[in-house]
Amino acid sequence: MDSDTVYLEDISAGATIHCGEVTVSADEIVEFAQQFDPLPIHTDPEAASESRYEGLIASGYHTLSLSVRLLVEEVRSDRAVIAGIGIDNVRWHAPVRPGDTLAVETTIVETRPSESDPTTGIVHEEISVLNQSGTEVLSLENRELVERRE
Repeated sequence: MDSDTVYLEDISAGATIHCGEVTVSADEIVEFAQQFDPLPIHTDPEAASESRYEGLIASGYHTLSLSVRLLVEEVRSDRAVIAGIGIDNVRWHAPVRPGDTLAVETTIVETRPSESDPTTGIVHEEISVLNQSGTEVLSLENRELVERRE
């Protein structure tokens, strides 16, 4: 790893990191859903307009995938991440619609050395995704295994 690598010891509990924004288009919503979540509310604008949502909405898994992309680009690409070890408490709070701009932030809840491997540690973070109106559309907790400084 190079000198810009972020190890467990460099990550502070309580820190909040803003991970950027992404705007979601109708075409992206349909394309993702056709491959991974082909419900009419995600793939068929006409059928979606007759649903309780009164229009096309993104799959929750699409929203989750978009948030992971922003997290990787802003945070994880510099971290000495070994592997994700779990996500918990995934909640979709509000629908994501075409044209919505999503902002992702992560707050470090805790860091600790691994009990089984002294060369690694665990980062526990809370991730929140908000739309352009400030409405939380997704929240989750993530834990990942990270290298420790030698």
